[in-house]
Amino acid sequence: MKPIAHIHTDLPQKFGIPRNSFLAPHLQGRIVFEPEYALNSAVAGIDSFSHLWLLWRFENGEPGGGAADVAGTRAGAGASGSEAARAAASRKPARWSPTVRPPRLGGAERVGVFATRSPFRPNPIGLTCVKLDRVELTDAGPIIHVLGADLRDGTPIYDVKPYIPFADCHPDACGGWIEDAPWHELDVDFPEQLQAEVPAGKLPGLTEVLRQDPRRAGSKHEPTRVYHLAYAGLDVAFTVDGDVLHVVCVS
Repeated sequence: MKPIAHIHTDLPQKFGIPRNSFLAPHLQGRIVFEPEYALNSAVAGIDSFSHLWLLWRFENGEPGGGAADVAGTRAGAGASGSEAARAAASRKPARWSPTVRPPRLGGAERVGVFATRSPFRPNPIGLTCVKLDRVELTDAGPIIHVLGADLRDGTPIYDVKPYIPFADCHPDACGGWIEDAPWHELDVDFPEQLQAEVPAGKLPGLTEVLRQDPRRAGSKHEPTRVYHLAYAGLDVAFTVDGDVLHVVCVS
């Protein structure tokens, strides 16, 4: 398989990516097709759907991050997202694990990899449902604008399919072990003067990302440690004290 497109988002690194789509429903993404597939006719009728399925490659080619973080650094230094994605895809995949420690369980308990959506898999393939915002038709081909994408900037897209409610929605579905581990969100202390440094259209998504606690699951309580999140070309610095995340600088 080869990518048909790449998605461009406001998150150039693994750090901060929501652990599932729609945990940050205002995150913006643009799906730009490769020249071979950049045909407006190929998306005819897609704007009649509200949601789409995306089939993609985990972390631009590396299960669990690894070289993808290096690619993110390179992308930030001047390489395009697509170039970084291709570079990471050419690297040797990380070893997969039959059991993993999901963030939902605090990063302490192990379950089988096939009972999770962990990137540490035999094949680093991701599946995400996103909300279709709009379709932009250009002379260079279509651009699909989506919301709620839990993907890193430059992630290769293998396929786009419509979400069909009568076939894809199962109201009686069981959430397995996840239902016994409700997700915990942080309160976000974001001073208004720092919010003013963020473009208005980017602020809701940023707040949602921070609320999900970007830190590694099971992180030690270090209230004075300053973390840095790369988002929409900004460096967002924050600390976490208990259940409260404090934004301390936006540059």
